[in-house]
Amino acid sequence: MEWILLTGYLFLFIALILRAPGLGGIGIPRSWFVMAFCLKVLAGISLGLIYTYYYPDRATADTFKFFDDSKIMFDTLFSKPFDFVRMFTGIGGDAPELRKYYAEMNFWLNRDVMFNDNKTIIRLNVFFRFFSLGYYFVHVVFINFISFIGLACIFKTMRSYIPSASKLIFCSIFLFPSVLFWGSGLLKDGLLLFAFGIMLYTFNKLLTNHFKTKYIFLFILSFILLVFTKLYVLISIFPGIIAWILSRKNTGWKVALTFVAAYLIYFILVFNIHYIFPEYNVADIIYWKQKNFNSLVELTKAKSLIEIPQLDYGLKSILINSPTAFFNTLLRPFPGDVQGNPFILFSFIENILILLVIAATIVYRKKNLDPVPPIILFSLFFVLLMFVLAGLITPIIGALVRYRVPALPFLLFVLISGIDHERLLGRMAFYKRKILQKRVED
Repeated sequence: MEWILLTGYLFLFIALILRAPGLGGIGIPRSWFVMAFCLKVLAGISLGLIYTYYYPDRATADTFKFFDDSKIMFDTLFSKPFDFVRMFTGIGGDAPELRKYYAEMNFWLNRDVMFNDNKTIIRLNVFFRFFSLGYYFVHVVFINFISFIGLACIFKTMRSYIPSASKLIFCSIFLFPSVLFWGSGLLKDGLLLFAFGIMLYTFNKLLTNHFKTKYIFLFILSFILLVFTKLYVLISIFPGIIAWILSRKNTGWKVALTFVAAYLIYFILVFNIHYIFPEYNVADIIYWKQKNFNSLVELTKAKSLIEIPQLDYGLKSILINSPTAFFNTLLRPFPGDVQGNPFILFSFIENILILLVIAATIVYRKKNLDPVPPIILFSLFFVLLMFVLAGLITPIIGALVRYRVPALPFLLFVLISGIDHERLLGRMAFYKRKILQKRVED
């Protein structure tokens, strides 16, 4: 029954993609979008099967633990419907009589100083259960459809600035290995891509004078969803949003100056906010996040570890160690980190692809630089912050690779924006002719 239901929903979503008005006339055939969606579903199923047979502890597997917790909440719909409504909506969700349900769940209770984003993904799985009959792989199809929507929104936004690179941007968003794999599992990543994509798309629409009610509503909704999904991502892009608004009519060095000033002021405010709200000492939060990861490593005997800069209290330690953290996130794993682990090998090959794109940007860089649109600097600063944050906190290569996933499409977009596409395509055509000529001669 599970696979019948999965197939039915798969064809339903394919039909919606084929009929979606927003995917027409943008330089990419609809068949490419269908292919990308099907690949995402296949990747999501593969991730589930890998965790089923190679990492069978469901209590520690991200792809299962929130799914399993959602069943506890969903089952109360039939025994205690009022309790279900309170837990699902959050209205009256702190009532003492509900604690027995939360105690059954493994990951509902989280005393992090930031918002508990576990609740968001658990509630999403509860919502899916209304249509899935409780089948895990049907949830995989659902999460891939919403993450596909987010990625399509990111693509349309980026493509509107560099239409000549539509196919390169499409591949960097939908087909880049770790984005395809981790962004397709039943994980928080899919919901993050959905919220981020819609927020970016509607924000860009509003900036370009498309003041429609639907864009305002969707921007506010996606902003709120991002708060409760991955707050640190929103914190990373917030100054970029402000700078983008302020510089939308500027060009040249004024745009760069606006972004630098916005982030500088933002950092000063963020790292001094504890003088007003003592519980939000950002430097200490980052320090303890790293300590918690180190404790997790010792507790779980995690493998595929790397040495990362050990932080001390205070901002100075963060600033000193940020360059190393950035390059760890960008370049690890190294060949010596693989050690026979196929997942680490997979990540190493991906890093080679990233280095090839960087090389192409250097070799085929634009000789006459066009005015840099704000979205390029928005993307660049987002990548810098996300890579530094991930590199400061986690010593586990697998986690490091996964945490950089939301930023990878933006890194590739920045690199692609600097390439002279006519020169690159001309060189590729030259090599293609050489290869064909050699085959004819042979």
